[in-house]
Amino acid sequence: MSDAYRRLERREIYRNPWIAVDVHSIIHPTGVPGEHVTVGTGRAAGVLVEDGSAFLFARQARFAARIDAVEIVKGGADDDESPLACAQRELREELGIEAHAWVPLGIAYEIPSIVEEPVTLFLARDVRSVGADPEAVESIAPLRMEIEDAYRAAMDGRIDDAVTLAALLRYRLICKLK
Repeated sequence: MSDAYRRLERREIYRNPWIAVDVHSIIHPTGVPGEHVTVGTGRAAGVLVEDGSAFLFARQARFAARIDAVEIVKGGADDDESPLACAQRELREELGIEAHAWVPLGIAYEIPSIVEEPVTLFLARDVRSVGADPEAVESIAPLRMEIEDAYRAAMDGRIDDAVTLAALLRYRLICKLK
C-alpha cells in the first residue's frame, strides 16, 4: 500500500530516550495542505502469556489515561534487538517469566494516525518464573486471569488497552481455531 500523503517538511519538536515528537507540513490525500504531528516510539514488542488455563497480564498505572491498566507485557526494542528478543527481555523484566515456546501473533498499530511504529505481538507458552527486574520507573503487578474471564473482561471494559485487545483477538483466531 502506498502513502497517500505528500510529506513536505518534518521538524522534530521534542525527544527523550523513549519518544520523539515531529511536526509535518503535508498535503492531505484530498489535496488540502495541512500539518500533522507524529509520535515516534521506536520498535516495540508485546507478549500475551498463556499459563495453562489462564493468561498472565501486567497491571500498571498509566499516566495519560489516569488508570491502572491491565495489559500484556509491552516494551521498546533496543537498536540491535529483534522483536522476539525484545519480547523475551520484556517478559523477564516485567513479570519475571521465561517461556520455552513462542508463537507470532502479527503486528498491531496503537494509534496509526499518530504513532509510527507497530507493536510486534507474541504468545508465550510453557512458562517458568525467574524473578522480575522492572525498570526503576515501573510499578508492575502480575495478574493471573482465567482465559474465558479475560475475554469477559475485554468485553465489559475491564481490559481496555488496544494492543492487549488485539493480542486477545489474534490468540482466539490463530491459536484456538486450529
